[in-house]
Amino acid sequence: MYQERRKQFSEHLSDDSLALFFSGKAPYKLGDEKYAFATDRSFYWLSGLDKENMILLLGKCQGKYLEYLFIEPYDEVLAKWVGGRILPKEAANISGIDAIYETNQIWEVLASLLSRRFNSSSHLDVYFDFSKQEAFQQTEAINFANKFQARYPHVCLLNSAPIMARLRMIKDEDEIGKLKQAIHITDLAIQNMMKNAHGQISENELEAHFDFVLKCNLCDHSFPSIIAGGKNATILHYDSNDQIVKDGELVLCDLGASYQYLNADITRTFPVNGKFSPRQRQIYDIVLKGNKMIMDMVRPGLTLKQLNDELISFYEKELAAIGLLKNGKTVNDYYWHGVSHMLGLETHDVTVANYQLEPGNVFTIEPGLYLEDEGIGIRIEDNVLVTADSCINLSKDIIKDPDEIEAFMAKQK
Repeated sequence: MYQERRKQFSEHLSDDSLALFFSGKAPYKLGDEKYAFATDRSFYWLSGLDKENMILLLGKCQGKYLEYLFIEPYDEVLAKWVGGRILPKEAANISGIDAIYETNQIWEVLASLLSRRFNSSSHLDVYFDFSKQEAFQQTEAINFANKFQARYPHVCLLNSAPIMARLRMIKDEDEIGKLKQAIHITDLAIQNMMKNAHGQISENELEAHFDFVLKCNLCDHSFPSIIAGGKNATILHYDSNDQIVKDGELVLCDLGASYQYLNADITRTFPVNGKFSPRQRQIYDIVLKGNKMIMDMVRPGLTLKQLNDELISFYEKELAAIGLLKNGKTVNDYYWHGVSHMLGLETHDVTVANYQLEPGNVFTIEPGLYLEDEGIGIRIEDNVLVTADSCINLSKDIIKDPDEIEAFMAKQK
């Protein structure tokens, strides 16, 4: 699988070119304690490896593809403290790459390549993955690219991020299967929250019920969970999760399980005591109707902006009908985020500007309405897979019909 992905990428390279990808490393937090390591997702997509301080070197010379992997040397002393680093044979078995060297040999291998395969006087393109993060931090890609150009000033530096984005946006069967598993675990965890919900429960206790299911199923979080009761649900990225959800309030839960780096991103909103008030139900029904309307619209060729524009037009009619657009109020006073984003190895996955949907894309559909004065925030988010003429709702089993929510919660009492 990873060999096929590297081939797909290399087919997009110009002839006489190299491309480098870095797995990354965890920064230090305090003293000798590090933050949890998160591998670079493009490096992982191409290699299947998720260890620190690795470098993947791909190349194309006279129509032939080159593959090299650089890993840290095995350290027996370090292994006694934190476990052994990956061995060359294991790295080769996972990635399918046979040419494996130690990371400190990278410049030696590059020098050999440029002298043996590439004429130093000819044009040479060198691709680095300059993703959106490069705008605000010095990454390994930027640092290495600067050193590379200083040593070899004749090279032309290019950005591989647009190539990788288009490849990663089309999900293969392996990725779809893992996404389905991540969504299934998310469903079980949401059910556990709803089973244990009651008036006056704390947001962090609800979060604990979600986390328990993820831990039991060997899953990480796609992102820090949002568990927002009452007025907190009108804050899009509320993350304190430390308040009491009062009896009669709604709780908005935006969360997801990450299964082998494939991320679910689901939002469900339910009454903490198991029963919607008439006003809560009125607003909830509008959001749910918008969710279903956008899902029915999905087809190849559309852009996410077009879907969002349609939702705004829908809201203009629905909100006016219930009197919310009086005294100069507009849809922007109740809804101010996009209805969709790409999903995959990153929760807000890679994309390109003005991208038109294609079969194999996975993205979110997440309309919301936020009535701060009334302490009502509602968002309903599903994850969908684009097909040849529509889409499949991968999260269809996670209940969102208000009658079904009430019936489910009533059973638990």
